[in-house]
Amino acid sequence: MKQLKVAILGQGRSGYGIHASWLRNDTERFKIVAVADPIVERMKECAEEFGSKQYDDYKALLADKSLDADLVINALPSHLHAEGTIAAFKAGYNVICEKPVARTVAEFDSVVAAAKGSGKLCLPYQNSRFQPAFQKIQEVLASGRLGELVHARICFNGWSRRWDWQTRRDMGGGNLLNTGPHPLDQAIVLFGEDMPQVFARLVSKNPFGDAENFASVTLWGKGKPTIDVVTSSFAAYPQGEMYNLGCTRGGLSGSLTELKWKYYNVDKAPDHPHSSTVTHSEERRFCHEDLEWTEETWKFETKRAVITNGFYDDAYGIIVNGAPRVITLEQVRRQVAVLEEAHRQNPDLR
Repeated sequence: MKQLKVAILGQGRSGYGIHASWLRNDTERFKIVAVADPIVERMKECAEEFGSKQYDDYKALLADKSLDADLVINALPSHLHAEGTIAAFKAGYNVICEKPVARTVAEFDSVVAAAKGSGKLCLPYQNSRFQPAFQKIQEVLASGRLGELVHARICFNGWSRRWDWQTRRDMGGGNLLNTGPHPLDQAIVLFGEDMPQVFARLVSKNPFGDAENFASVTLWGKGKPTIDVVTSSFAAYPQGEMYNLGCTRGGLSGSLTELKWKYYNVDKAPDHPHSSTVTHSEERRFCHEDLEWTEETWKFETKRAVITNGFYDDAYGIIVNGAPRVITLEQVRRQVAVLEEAHRQNPDLR
């Protein structure tokens, strides 16, 4: 099995806490050979643990012609994602880039153009695509048992205060750019292949920064489902379920660990006269019928490693074996377009 040599740009919450922490358990396929971070203690920690080369600036890492690496993981702060990824392509590396890959469609197109120009692969880190719950949701919808999806509500909510760089707009912070790419990626998949219309409301009530800490985004379009995505830092109590789907034959509800769905038997449903022939309510009451419902459930013991493993399984297959992408660049481009439009509609975040 080919072992990919990996360089990681940034050793913070993502670069170390997610990527390095996972790759240390997958040494048959990956080896961390270099890290870049301006904090000396972080570099020393990685050097001791992985035996990796150290750089105090990601540009120095990419400029080192002696570095032997197959893949760069861009875990820099969000405002450096596009810049760092393009620089990595120019240096001749395949790139896994943390979300969001870019702030605007034009910036995203520049990233893709740089990848094509270098002949290297751009792999956006949309790991929530591999959540077992979301994969089960797609499986249930694809079965046709629920009928056509009409409306979906996805809530990635909680109650918290932050005072780190994620509260700064100039560094690409805020709920929509930090948490938002997870549910938005799922929403883009549920919506389908067309570019959605967007309505967004972003609000900043953060005492420590100027980026939004509440975001509500609605995707809609003719002949398409309406999908509401909410990422709120003000949900002291859960606002219903993480997922709630309404469909023409039933619906689905649940979280990352438990899902339930029910649907009625179309073949056994009673027939009724068309409304065009009806001039009054039957027995002076709302329409009522007894349908035969089937309910099913699913449970999973959530482990973050399962989600990360799914992404790296996919990335390894693409790089080494030329496997088809699960996460397409077209899907990510539509997500970036939604992010850009949401911020365009909310310039002052009040």
